[in-house]
Amino acid sequence: MENILYQLFTNGYDITPKQDETQQELLRQILAEWNKIKQVFGCEFADHLRELETRREDWQNLHYYRSGFSLGIRLMLEIFGFTSGE
Repeated sequence: MENILYQLFTNGYDITPKQDETQQELLRQILAEWNKIKQVFGCEFADHLRELETRREDWQNLHYYRSGFSLGIRLMLEIFGFTSGE
């Protein structure tokens, strides 16, 4: 059994999410489609499209992070008896 507190204490905890079989299969399918796009439209177009996708995903992840952080703070304030008046 893995002790998460010990892993955190020893800095051995890996926050990288593990991909399950479904995620791995979807990734294989996506890569196959990207190869088709590269063959039809060329590498420059495919690279530009992927760059735009990556930037969109980065903004989305930042939004999720901010929302999660805000929720965490609100929950902590609620636990300690502070309310926002909403």
